Amino acid sequence: MQNEDIVDILNGLVLINNDRINGYEKAAADIEDPHLATIFLNLTSQSRTFRSELADFVVRMGGFVPDLTQTSTSSKLHRTWIDIKSTFTGKDRTAILGSCIFGENAAVEEYEEVLEKENLPAYLRDTISQQLTSLRQTRDQVVTMQHNS
Repeated sequence: MQNEDIVDILNGLVLINNDRINGYEKAAADIEDPHLATIFLNLTSQSRTFRSELADFVVRMGGFVPDLTQTSTSSKLHRTWIDIKSTFTGKDRTAILGSCIFGENAAVEEYEEVLEKENLPAYLRDTISQQLTSLRQTRDQVVTMQHNS
C-alpha cells in the first residue's frame, strides 16, 4: 500500500473523529442532564486524542492533515438531521442518545472497513484496533444509557 493511500485512509479517520467531536459537543449542549453532558464532553476529549494520534501518523508519512474543523459530508447531513430532530423533540434525552448511537455505529463501521484493508502497516493496525475497541465500548455505553432512560 502506498503512503498516499495510507494518508487518505488516516485522514478519513481524522474526519470521523472531527465528526464525533462536533456531535458530542452538540449533544452536551442540548442535553438537560448534567451527568450526561459531562460524559459527552469526555467523549469529545477521547476523539481529540484519537484524532491527534492519527494526525501524527499522517505527518510522519509526509501527508497533510485536514483542517481540524473539517468534517465528512455524510456527517454534516447527519448533524443537520440531529439539529432538526432536536428542534422537534425538545432536546429529548432518548432522541439525543439515539442520534449518538447512530453516529457511533457509523464510526465503528468506518474503522472496521479500514481494518479490512490489506497491507496496512502493523503499527497502524494496532492503533486503529485499539481506537475501535474504545469506540465499541462507547457505543455500548450509550446504548445502555438509552435503555435506562
